[in-house]
Amino acid sequence: MAEKEANMPDQETQTQDTDPICDHEEEINSRVKKELDSLSLQLLEFNKKTFDPFIQEITKQIEERVNANNKLRSENDQQKLKLQKAGVV
Repeated sequence: MAEKEANMPDQETQTQDTDPICDHEEEINSRVKKELDSLSLQLLEFNKKTFDPFIQEITKQIEERVNANNKLRSENDQQKLKLQKAGVV
C-alpha cells in the first residue's frame, strides 16, 4: 500500500498544477478569437475589393440589356399599331 501512495501525486499539487494551464488556455482562446476577428475583417475587405467591381459590371450590363429590350419592345408595339391602322393585322 505504501508503494501505491508513493506513486500517487498529492491532491493539492494536482489542483495547483491545473490552474496555470486553465489561465494559459484562456489566454490562447482570447488570442485565437482576436485573430479570427482580424481574419474575418480582412476577408470581408478582400471580398469587397475583389467582387464589388465585378458585381457593378454585371449590374451595368443587365441594365443595358433591360434598356435595349424595353426600346425594342416599344418599337415593336409602334410597328403593331402602324400595321393595325393600315388594316394589315
